[in-house]
Amino acid sequence: MAPRSDWGGWQAEGRLPASGDGSGTADAAGADLALMGELGLGALRITIDWARLEPRPGQWDTGYLGWLTEVLRAARAAGIDVWAVLHDGPLPGWFADDERGLRDERGLLRTWPRHVDRVAEELGDLVAAWVPVLDPFTIAADGCRDGRRPPGRRSETDFHDALADLHRASYEAMRLLRSGAAPVACCIDLLPGHPGVRTREPDERDAARAAAVADDRLRLGVWERALADGVLSVPGRAEVELDGLAGGYDVVGFTHRGEHTVFADGSTGPYPADAPVAADGRAPWAEGIGVAVRQLAESFPRRPLALLGTGLTDGADDWRAELVGDLDRQLRAAFDDGVPVTHAFWETLVDGWTPERGLATPTGVADRSRDPRPSAEALRAAATGREKLPG
Repeated sequence: MAPRSDWGGWQAEGRLPASGDGSGTADAAGADLALMGELGLGALRITIDWARLEPRPGQWDTGYLGWLTEVLRAARAAGIDVWAVLHDGPLPGWFADDERGLRDERGLLRTWPRHVDRVAEELGDLVAAWVPVLDPFTIAADGCRDGRRPPGRRSETDFHDALADLHRASYEAMRLLRSGAAPVACCIDLLPGHPGVRTREPDERDAARAAAVADDRLRLGVWERALADGVLSVPGRAEVELDGLAGGYDVVGFTHRGEHTVFADGSTGPYPADAPVAADGRAPWAEGIGVAVRQLAESFPRRPLALLGTGLTDGADDWRAELVGDLDRQLRAAFDDGVPVTHAFWETLVDGWTPERGLATPTGVADRSRDPRPSAEALRAAATGREKLPG
């Protein structure tokens, strides 16, 4: 975690678990790329950490930039396509705190685009695809509705504002990045909700269904309106028509890390009801991804689809291997049925840090010593089974 990021401040205060050196990739990028090659993996998703790249306004860290450049060049030499994420949660403290970040019009429409433009100029020739913002709904909800991440707010109004700002930030980045050769992907962070009941009260199911629909409207519905009509439509905010939004993104990306049951009071539980729950509280479900990718193909016909993230934060590696195999079967079946899914990214290759569990729980098919687990063989089988699914 970059110490000068807004999340770094929370970590220093003990509000987030210690990250240490994370997965250790800073010192072991070559070993990671070699392991990817051994497993037949053809694509890598990496976040370009703005807080490390520009720890102070206008001052780029040339050491971090040099490291990034070296990694991207090594990946290209190894035949590995890099999908670069520009924002996945943490931001520089000077931007998020001192300048109000994306909440401020100057930050949203001047500082952020300037950063995107400079990154593209420096690294664009080495990037295979761009993801401007990973999981905008989750960033907005965690930070401004549930208060679990910076800036730590608990307000529906602030949540809707943050969601709209993140969609706008993704759009502003997309407009700039489309001038290059690499495709640009949006990111729909899916968490399908299924209404559930606990009592025999006649109105309970209707209330649960309404809660599930409202959540889906914000997760998926905003993107459906944006990509179909070019309109940014977030409840509580004025609709904004944005030039080039309807056809702007080259790839419809999505993440899917589980599904949940939604109850009338807004509380949630696992879905299916008997689904095993991982150490981070999620209930990953490969069959749900198979359903989701088909639904996305119906919502966005003739658009390439990419699963930008799914995985398992748990110590049960046999479960991880089973999920990888199930995911592979689901995506192959969808592909054979004509669904244009092109990439799938498993989280993660090597054990790393998560905001829910810190470094305490395995996330990867290899440990931080780069020793593969049995699940690595399942990932190898999935990656090498068909060239068109290289994730």
